[in-house]
Amino acid sequence: MKRVKRERLKIALAQVAALLTAGCSRSPAQDMFGSFFPGWMLCTAAGILAAVIARQLLSAIGADSYLIAPPLTYLCIAIAGTLLAWLLWFGY
Repeated sequence: MKRVKRERLKIALAQVAALLTAGCSRSPAQDMFGSFFPGWMLCTAAGILAAVIARQLLSAIGADSYLIAPPLTYLCIAIAGTLLAWLLWFGY
């Protein structure tokens, strides 16, 4: 009985390991200037750029002074820009 439980545990652990590594079939890296950059790094840079552009636009129209928590607002814009860039670039 104990041997059967041990075999089932081994099978379950193998299945969990297979499920966890199934997403590693392809690396989302981009070849830029002969060097591979991780996709998340490029998308993060795009998100930060989107937040900087949004700050400039809000400052230009005078809406920047009405924000209650500007750092949190720009952080959320950067995160949204990062996720949007990831979806548009890699299509997941």
